[in-house]
Amino acid sequence: MRSEETKWKNFFLVEPLVSTETSRVYGRVFCLSDTFDSNKKMLENLEIRPEDILSPNDPDATDKIVAEIDQERDDLLECREKVKRWKSSNKKLDINNLDYITADLLEFYDPVTRQFEAPKHWLNGRKPVVGLLCDDIQSTPLIGSKKFKNLCIKCRHVGSFENGEPPVGMSIFIAVQNYTAQGNEGIPKAIRSNMYCCAIWKSGNMKENDLLTTELSGVLPKEEIREAYDYVMNKDPNNRHNFLFVDLTPKKHHPSPYRMNYTDWIIHS
Repeated sequence: MRSEETKWKNFFLVEPLVSTETSRVYGRVFCLSDTFDSNKKMLENLEIRPEDILSPNDPDATDKIVAEIDQERDDLLECREKVKRWKSSNKKLDINNLDYITADLLEFYDPVTRQFEAPKHWLNGRKPVVGLLCDDIQSTPLIGSKKFKNLCIKCRHVGSFENGEPPVGMSIFIAVQNYTAQGNEGIPKAIRSNMYCCAIWKSGNMKENDLLTTELSGVLPKEEIREAYDYVMNKDPNNRHNFLFVDLTPKKHHPSPYRMNYTDWIIHS
């Protein structure tokens, strides 16, 4: 902590920001990365299925992920319909009089257990919360592709329902070394202008930092972001893992849009 004259102070948030059991937060997590195996230990709590790890060099990667989310929606709708049929058919079920078993009941007969069983859904009928982690995608065809940029814009709309209920949607997390640059070397403007929050690590590129704070200044004062950044980076200069988390859409009960390492609020006095 700085001297008493500082405009900034921080305190530890007692209540956890997220569950320690990631599976309770995200039902399914996709990963776009060619370096997943080297980070496997660090990412194991995300419980990512092997088939959900795709290469950012795969030109069909975006389409594959969208197709999987649409399939999640279709599976949920199918389960809902089966539950309706089960509730209707189950009223006719009489184990002691199997001669009167109707054809619609046979749909729910499991020959292995030899039992009539209610339809099952892998999330017990809950709509899946979907995340997409993009790591080391810089300098790949993905980050500059129109399909990926469009997905970042409409991510909350994927897996939509015809009846108008909220879509399955997805949250996208992008980790890159450069905020912006030419070609596929940074984050395209279509993505930067649609982000809800960002985590900023120490950078030696003051021009890039200035662009970042300028682009965020439509929501938060530029100088305020800069002061919060300087506070985090100067708190422990030898710790290269410290970062400033900026939330552009903080909840009403949050005391600040700024955090240090997710867990420490940074309060402007």
